[in-house]
Amino acid sequence: MPKTIIAKTEEQLKKGIVHNKKKPKRKKVKYKKLSFKITAFQKEALEIFCKRHKTTPVRYLKSIVNKQAIKYRNEAPQISYVSENQLQLFENEESSSKKSKSKKK
Repeated sequence: MPKTIIAKTEEQLKKGIVHNKKKPKRKKVKYKKLSFKITAFQKEALEIFCKRHKTTPVRYLKSIVNKQAIKYRNEAPQISYVSENQLQLFENEESSSKKSKSKKK
């Protein structure tokens, strides 16, 4: 059975223009598993809260985590592997070597 091409207007048919609008593929979301322990009292309180607000504990906890994660989304981690003392040592060596060179001249 031959494929039929359906164009929107006669002009497009004459020109041979056919628009295939495909949605771009979505980037897959990576999920990570997280588990933690809460006390029996905290679990009861969470269940009561969720019943009153007509939500599930998982959805409620995800919303809280999302609100906090948004604050740190664009912040780059600042990790320093060199202590302040080490930086001062290198600066002192450079300045002392410059002084000794100038004395020799």
